[in-house]
Amino acid sequence: MAKVEIKEVQEVRGFSVVKKVPNRAALTGDLKPNVILVFHGKEGNDMVVEIFTPDPNGDKTLPSATVAATKFSGSAEKVDNAYATLLFWALKEGKSLGTPSREIYTKVDRSQDPPEVEVEVQSPIQ
Repeated sequence: MAKVEIKEVQEVRGFSVVKKVPNRAALTGDLKPNVILVFHGKEGNDMVVEIFTPDPNGDKTLPSATVAATKFSGSAEKVDNAYATLLFWALKEGKSLGTPSREIYTKVDRSQDPPEVEVEVQSPIQ
């Protein structure tokens, strides 16, 4: 099983755009190194996702938080596996995971279809 760690993440300034998308595949074009996807839940059948680009001159701040975090490497289609890792860990440890969850992309290889990614998935601990 992948490693899960509890960590304090600092606030981050940057720019953001909120999108409503039907599924994860609709976000493929937004995947870039250093981008942070913030998942705010659902509205009807769509996911509400904030595409956050860190920049010290940004007009938005992601707040600091205590999170459970795990890293995932592989197909962008399979990032949901990291959420399963966090869920199983929380159940085992008696913790509750909150929202919004974040995905911090460190590597995106577009030579594959779908892209291969390295990402840290974070979920606030309640």
